[in-house]
Amino acid sequence: MAMTETRPAPEATAEAPPPAVVADPSGLAGWFSTSDHKRIGRLWIATSLLFLLTGGVLVALLGFEGTASGLDLFDRASFLQANTLATEALVLLFLAPLFLGIATFVVPLQVGSPEIAFPRGSAAAFWLYLVSAGILVASYLADGGPTGGSRDAVDLWLLALIGVLLSLCIGLVSVLTTALTMRAPGMSLLRAPAFTWSVLVGGSLVLLSAPVLIAGLADMYVSHHFGGDLGNYQRQIAWFWSIPTVYLLAVPAAGVALEVVPVLARNRVRKHEGILIVLGLLGIVGVGAWAQSEVTFDDLLYVAMGLAAVLPALALLGLVGDTLRGGKPAPKAALLFAVGTVLLLLLGAVAGALLSIDGLKLHNTTWELGQTHLIVLGAGTVGGLGALWWWAPKLWGVELPESAGILVFLASFGGAVLLAGGELVNGLANDLPLRAATFTDDSVKVLNGISAAGGVLVTLAGLLTVLVLLGAARRRNQVVVSDNPWGGWTLEWATTSPPPPSNFSAPVPVVASATPLLDEVTA
Repeated sequence: MAMTETRPAPEATAEAPPPAVVADPSGLAGWFSTSDHKRIGRLWIATSLLFLLTGGVLVALLGFEGTASGLDLFDRASFLQANTLATEALVLLFLAPLFLGIATFVVPLQVGSPEIAFPRGSAAAFWLYLVSAGILVASYLADGGPTGGSRDAVDLWLLALIGVLLSLCIGLVSVLTTALTMRAPGMSLLRAPAFTWSVLVGGSLVLLSAPVLIAGLADMYVSHHFGGDLGNYQRQIAWFWSIPTVYLLAVPAAGVALEVVPVLARNRVRKHEGILIVLGLLGIVGVGAWAQSEVTFDDLLYVAMGLAAVLPALALLGLVGDTLRGGKPAPKAALLFAVGTVLLLLLGAVAGALLSIDGLKLHNTTWELGQTHLIVLGAGTVGGLGALWWWAPKLWGVELPESAGILVFLASFGGAVLLAGGELVNGLANDLPLRAATFTDDSVKVLNGISAAGGVLVTLAGLLTVLVLLGAARRRNQVVVSDNPWGGWTLEWATTSPPPPSNFSAPVPVVASATPLLDEVTA
């Protein structure tokens, strides 16, 4: 506790000049050698969005294949490989890296730090992720993956997954250390901004869970490399994006929503401690490294955790609704993303609660896939894209177009609902197996078509986001954006847009509450 809570005397700290941070060289050399957390964060974000497009395209193609429309792109083996790659791309190559990139950029600014902890380690984490992600995709192209025919390519697939997870762990260590040890004077953990707290909760629990998955993958690699088989590879891996662990991926999205709603509603959350408790509870119900075997599905703990996940989602909806009701909401795209995130998280939690009831026989049906998509391509993706619109002035020095933001929201929210809706109904009404590769029932084909349309919409949302960001990059030096265009209340809005190399051009004042900039206005 002393390391995280003890602070120098406020007077001495407030008068000290911010440490000098050397700017990166110009051009490509600067990007390859950078240790600036702002550049590293942008690299994570840009790369992860490319894998959103990859995963979205695969999900759409798999859906169209399920309509039996004559589009025969996959045989049974390649269908299963594409299914696995799509999930890995969306969870491990897109969503987790997206929020890690946003956190790498935003958390040091929110806590008033001039840089990130272990900047070289943060940079190394990104390059390890990039190389491992490339090898992962290459291993599938070389007939690897869990059902691949090449033993060497299967080994490569396992090593690439381990590399991706190690990169996420290293990146999380840098971000979490920054939030714990490099906060501005006066900023206790109870005064941490909502997003920083969500990263602490979700990131620390992912950091505890990921080594369990790494150990399982290492065991699979040793067994397979020396002539054995992969065993029940699906259950050994899929627990990381199944209930309850999948909720950890949505904790930062909830944090984004709780950053956006109070500011755009012009109304404080009644108790900041309520934010911390709700995000903490969402993290607690996401602790699930123990749920790796199907024998746990009958356990009281598994059922209790599945049902309990609805409570923090409901509490989150209550916090957001109460804040909006008592304020004057501004009709902005970021607000749509925030509210949509909360609604999708609640829908995903309800679907997860039903999945945990063994008597409904929903395990190993497409209901399980639909629940995952509600959290990953629903709450997670909508929250992540909303974060890009919210922090764009800091990320790129421009405000992203509101009209484009509304279109992206409608496509991502509607696409997630359609995609997951078709899978949920197929699992409940048609008992469609999770790994089914042949489809004969007409209702199954129709619902697969609905899911495919949802996948197309999510992919279009990702593509439009990429195009908008490319446009923003081209005009970043042609426009002047306000340092605080939203009227934000936390420290990242106290510096320029985009921030200087040392983040703040003046000493950060002593923080007296969770909303330091609002305190200055109302003082």
